[in-house]
Amino acid sequence: MRPHAISSTANSRIRILVLGLALSVLMVGCGDGNTSRDGTDAEVVSVKRGPLRIAVKEGGELASEAPVKIKSQVEGRNSIIELIDEGTFVKEGDLLCRLDSGGLEDNINRQQILVDGARSDLAQAEETLAIQIKLNAEELKDAESKKLLSQRALKGYVEGTLPLEEKKLRSELTVAKEELKRAETEESASQRLYKKEIIPKSELDADVLGKKKAVERVEIAEGNLKQFLEWTSKDEIKKLESDFDVKSIALTRVQQQCESSFKQKTDLVLTKKKNLDLEEEQFKKLTEQFALCEIRSPVDGLVVYARERKRHGQSEPISLGKEVYEREGLLEIPDLKNMIVELDIHESSVKKVQRGQRCWVKVDALPGEVFPATVMRVSLVPSSQSSWMNPDLKVYETEVKLGKTIDGMKPGMHAQVEILVDELENALQIPLQCVMQSGTRTFVYVKKDGDIELREIEVGLNNLISVHIKSGLEENELVFLTRPEEAPALPEPEKQEFMKAAKLPGGAAAGPGGGGRGPGRGRMDDGNMPRGGGSGRGGSMTQEQRDALRKRMESMSPEERKKLMEKYRSGGRDGERRGGERRGGERRGGERRGGEQRGGRSGGRSGGRRNGGGDGK
Repeated sequence: MRPHAISSTANSRIRILVLGLALSVLMVGCGDGNTSRDGTDAEVVSVKRGPLRIAVKEGGELASEAPVKIKSQVEGRNSIIELIDEGTFVKEGDLLCRLDSGGLEDNINRQQILVDGARSDLAQAEETLAIQIKLNAEELKDAESKKLLSQRALKGYVEGTLPLEEKKLRSELTVAKEELKRAETEESASQRLYKKEIIPKSELDADVLGKKKAVERVEIAEGNLKQFLEWTSKDEIKKLESDFDVKSIALTRVQQQCESSFKQKTDLVLTKKKNLDLEEEQFKKLTEQFALCEIRSPVDGLVVYARERKRHGQSEPISLGKEVYEREGLLEIPDLKNMIVELDIHESSVKKVQRGQRCWVKVDALPGEVFPATVMRVSLVPSSQSSWMNPDLKVYETEVKLGKTIDGMKPGMHAQVEILVDELENALQIPLQCVMQSGTRTFVYVKKDGDIELREIEVGLNNLISVHIKSGLEENELVFLTRPEEAPALPEPEKQEFMKAAKLPGGAAAGPGGGGRGPGRGRMDDGNMPRGGGSGRGGSMTQEQRDALRKRMESMSPEERKKLMEKYRSGGRDGERRGGERRGGERRGGERRGGEQRGGRSGGRSGGRRNGGGDGK
């Protein structure tokens, strides 16, 4: 899109406004006498009835509705070392552009070394894991065997050794008791025989000694049995049970150690594998980036260079040697069979434009051709690009689709678009500049029976020249083009309850009739018509202040008037008017300076192209 012109500073606007007022006064004072200031001799026009065409005219640029956009997919900044000529017709797969890939080649070589190192680390980690698995199997088997042996020892003692040992001790006790009985029998017999002096005393003594030995053997056998049952067997069982518990705990510990070692080695393998995957992925990415340095056409078509939009509104095409960033547009291959016009609609006309409206397009490079079109899109918010360049300028990006295309159409060509808003077959209408506004009420000055009548009217849509009268006027009545000096003043605007009167710099007051942004008296101001009175020339000055200024300038000599004009041209300042004009007239002055780009608000007399409507194709 063509960038809008950037408005001057606020001070320049004030100076131009005051200069305009001074020039108007000078023209009145030094005129040729064709227009009298007498209210009865002011210029009038007749109210007429007839067809009224309401349209919005704007300039824009041709563009493809859905171009194939080719962007740089290479990360970082890369220079263009090979570039196809703009306007070349290419086939699918043809080389369009080549980016510098020297840095990528070095990175690929370094990355290949990292991939090889990561692959070696993974192989070593896998071998370590295999060894650990074998060690774990050996340690687990040894611990399980020890536990099993200790369990068998406990069971063998309780079920085998213990009862056999007890039985042996009980058998020894039984034998000792039988021997004691026999020794007692022999000792008794020896006592009887010795008394009868059958055997000598030595035999008796031997039998007595044998009995004592038998008694001692019984006592020893009983002691051994008691010791075994109460101490030895229990201690042995406790020892074997403790050994089994230790072996069970040892087995659990070995299992945990094996699991921990296995997990560590497994995690190491996974880490090395992930590292290898990352390195291989980076290597793959670099190779893909290297391949993306060679950009080929995805479709057949005409090559158009992409232009980078700057904040100050200028565009800069790509060129050989230029550094480009990732995702930066390089080329476009437009679809020449489906064309649109991209244009900006000024805020004063955007409410008239809607999706689906009919319009006509004229291409400057194709004189004599008129193309039917349809409004496809109207942005809901103002363009941020134009707002940055000129905060006072609010435009809405709009797209218009052409109904047909012909050979010779190319993106970027300038085009004029006329959007049809409405067509009234038999509408009552007057020139736009006749209409005055006070607050939300609309008035005209009517010449009736030689008198000047201030009459309230209801208006409809308007174009750059005429406005539709809904009520308040009759056909053939005479209406003044400008307010006669002796005409009654416009009524005060209705009171705005939500607006608080506030003292502004320079003595102006905000609110009704003031120099702020509230509604005031003057030309009709609905966003589509020119401003006058309290919001036109003279900024926020009241009618009395303007009359005083006019009289002051009329009383000046030609030399004084010349000095005053030179003062305003050289940037002189007027402290009494600056504050009010800065707020009440700054935006209006900027719009008047826009000329053909910002027309429509200048009372229908500036002939601007960018804001106004039209009365025909």
